[in-house]
Amino acid sequence: MKTGYIYKTACLLTSHLTQHLLGYASVRMTYTDLKNEICNTWVQLSAEQMAQVRMALLDISSSVGQYPRMREISKCSSLASALILLEKWKLLTPQKVDIILQLTEHVGPHTGMIRGLIEHYKKKTFPTADTYDSEETHVQQNPVPHDPVYNRICEYLSENLRGRWSDLGRSLGLGNLVTELFRDPAIRKKDKVYQVLEEYRVRVQGDPIPGLLQALQGCELNLQRKHILREILS
Repeated sequence: MKTGYIYKTACLLTSHLTQHLLGYASVRMTYTDLKNEICNTWVQLSAEQMAQVRMALLDISSSVGQYPRMREISKCSSLASALILLEKWKLLTPQKVDIILQLTEHVGPHTGMIRGLIEHYKKKTFPTADTYDSEETHVQQNPVPHDPVYNRICEYLSENLRGRWSDLGRSLGLGNLVTELFRDPAIRKKDKVYQVLEEYRVRVQGDPIPGLLQALQGCELNLQRKHILREILS
C-alpha cells in the first residue's frame, strides 16, 4: 500500500513538473533555455547516472565515426559538461538537439519530459516540421568533407609517425593539446596521434586534409605525405 502511494505521488510530481516546464517552453524557449531546463532536471547526478552519461558519450562518439575520446569523456562530471562536449564535437547545435535524448535515455525516468521539451523547442524555433526536416536532411547530406578518407589518413599516420607526432601537432596549432598528451603516459602513442588529428578535424572549418598535408610538408614528413597523396587520395 505504502509503495503504491509513493509511486503515485512520484508520477503526480513528474506530471506537474512536466506541465510546468512545457508551459514555460510554450512562452519562451531558446537553445540556452532548453539546455538549462534539461540540466536542471538532474541538478546532481549519482555516480551510476554519470557512468550512464559517459557510456552514452562513448556510444555516440563511435556511432558517428569519431575515434573514442576517453580522455575527454572521463573528465565529464555533470550533464552540462557532457552537453559542452557534444557541442565541441559539433553533434549538438541549435539546429540539432535530438542527440540529447540519446545522451539522457538511461540516466533517469524523465525521458518523456525531455522529449517534450525538445519538441516544444523545435516548434518554437522552426516554423514547421517540414522546415525542420529539410534542415536535418541538409545537414545529413553535407557531412564533414572527406570524413572516411580522413579516417584512413588518421589510421595510417597513427602507425607511421613514431616520435614525430608532437611536431605535427604543434604545426597544426595544437601545442596545448600536445603538452597535455605528453603529461599522460597512460595514453598510447597511437592514441595520441588519433586525438591530435581528430582535434584538428573538429576545429577546422571545412576540409581538414589540405591543412594536414601542408603541416606534414612543414615538418618535413615527406614520406608520409607522399604515401597519403599516392595511396589514399589518388
